[in-house]
Amino acid sequence: MEISAKKKLQFLDLYCMVMADGIVHPKEMETLYRIGIEHYGLSEEEINEGVKSAGVSSVIPELPEERISVLYEMAVIAWADGELEDSERNMLRRYASMYGVNEESIDELVDFLLDQAKKNVDEKDVIKQLNG
Repeated sequence: MEISAKKKLQFLDLYCMVMADGIVHPKEMETLYRIGIEHYGLSEEEINEGVKSAGVSSVIPELPEERISVLYEMAVIAWADGELEDSERNMLRRYASMYGVNEESIDELVDFLLDQAKKNVDEKDVIKQLNG
């Protein structure tokens, strides 16, 4: 099955999270590759190509569930090395804002996503909780 160009571009936003703190931790890259393969249907070669080109997509997912999914995947990558940096939290805030999250709700959403990611909660459960 052919993956859409839009999905590939969304995946590159996740790579930005790996780069957020300026340190590429092996656990973050491992998590990035796992998400790319499992959630985006990318091959290792496609991920390698995307990382090499290191483009920034800023393609905004259309559906609310897709937006939550990308934000949650960013939170998972942020925690992959066992430490959360301010730069990672700030990047998550920027993307939430770009995705249209109400300014008054951004910190609450980011804290929730990071907390769920730290606890390794399944993405589907996180989406269900947020969609009520």
